[in-house]
Amino acid sequence: MNGSIATSEPGAVTQSPAINELAMSLIGNIGRMDFQERLAEALKQHVSVDAGLILLYRGESAPKILFNDWQTHRGLSDIRHYLQGPYRLDPFYQLAVENEDDGLYRLSQIAPSFDRTQYYREYYQHSGLHDEFNFIVSLDDASKIAISLGRKRTSIAFSVQEVQLLESLAPILRTAVIRHFRDLRPETLDGEGSALQKALAQAIGNFGRSILTERECQVAQLVLRGYSVKGAATQLGISPATVKLHRRNLYSKLDITSQTALFALFIDAVSSAKNVYEDPLSGYLAKRGQLTGELACN
Repeated sequence: MNGSIATSEPGAVTQSPAINELAMSLIGNIGRMDFQERLAEALKQHVSVDAGLILLYRGESAPKILFNDWQTHRGLSDIRHYLQGPYRLDPFYQLAVENEDDGLYRLSQIAPSFDRTQYYREYYQHSGLHDEFNFIVSLDDASKIAISLGRKRTSIAFSVQEVQLLESLAPILRTAVIRHFRDLRPETLDGEGSALQKALAQAIGNFGRSILTERECQVAQLVLRGYSVKGAATQLGISPATVKLHRRNLYSKLDITSQTALFALFIDAVSSAKNVYEDPLSGYLAKRGQLTGELACN
């Protein structure tokens, strides 16, 4: 499909700009430690997604979680039960291990009678989801990446326009995933060291999101990664003076006055965090507020 979709419906998507923007975002983030987080964020800027999950399928081993923001009414979804066995009944898993074809697949198409399956009864119906797509990407003969995009029962199903956009994005996404995980950073798929690095990158990526503006978060993340004011300005495409303004504002919101204090706050927050997939500051400040009587957020 080419061109754009002309429609007066709310939330309509213009495909060419979306594809170009996502392509530039993916290309710019290939090789970064937080590539999968940025990939999910980029997709969500163009398609509404309630639940994002990126898994590595490798041989007969249980899937490995590379990214998860699957929120339920109880908080972040605990999918350890899924990894202990139910994954073998997952239609997407079966498709990935039995089918050599990469591509975009919709749950309702690959499993028309899904609500009658054992997997649905024992696991999926409790997830709260009702519409799901998977991008399946092969890294080698035994390894595949599955990028899941889901909608909750309280949300409408993916529209025709959104499906067309996802189909158009599939080749770009496949190229970026292969380039990152197979060619540049294969170590992110194995080893305890990479797991720790991934958790740290995740924590940095989420740091301050419950309190700071998007731009303030970006500045805070770059400072934590060791960028200078000039380096951060280059990364964000803004002036050093604007970086300093955002830095001053975020320091004020966090009640700190220096980069050293920011690092100390980050370490304290991450050390006490129960889940790196959420803003480590959220629980930390709430706990501190309970002890001091302060408000966690203003």
